[in-house]
Amino acid sequence: MQYVMSADYFAQRLQCPRDSKRESLEMARQLMELAFAARQDGLLKMDEMISDQARYPDPFLRKAVSLVVEFSNLDNVRDVLYNYICSTKHIANNQFLNQVMITETILAIGRSESLEYIFNYLVPSLFGIEYDTMVVEAYRDFKKQLLNERTSGL
Repeated sequence: MQYVMSADYFAQRLQCPRDSKRESLEMARQLMELAFAARQDGLLKMDEMISDQARYPDPFLRKAVSLVVEFSNLDNVRDVLYNYICSTKHIANNQFLNQVMITETILAIGRSESLEYIFNYLVPSLFGIEYDTMVVEAYRDFKKQLLNERTSGL
């Protein structure tokens, strides 16, 4: 059974308070870590990383990564992930935001989309125009931190 969300339902569920959106930035940072690892070492690296349940406690994130690693048909992966999202009753709006962000980001990684596109446009668009700069700034900070780690390790 495939669930279908109307655009109104989808937009309404993505709405959450600013504090909840700030909490969702942690998920965005985890997705950044996974995305950079996948670019550098391949999709299997993400699967290896999510085995650390202390670092990646979200079961939906682990399911999304496993699916994109195991199956090449990303349309099927999208269907499965959105079926999970839609079948979950009484989900908090920031959890809905996290699950949609996970789904769209993991699918974009699976399609080998540019990380600049994913974290400067795709993920910020889920936060709404008033809050999209929070995600872009987090991405810039993450890239700076990676650069600093790489240069200090030389």
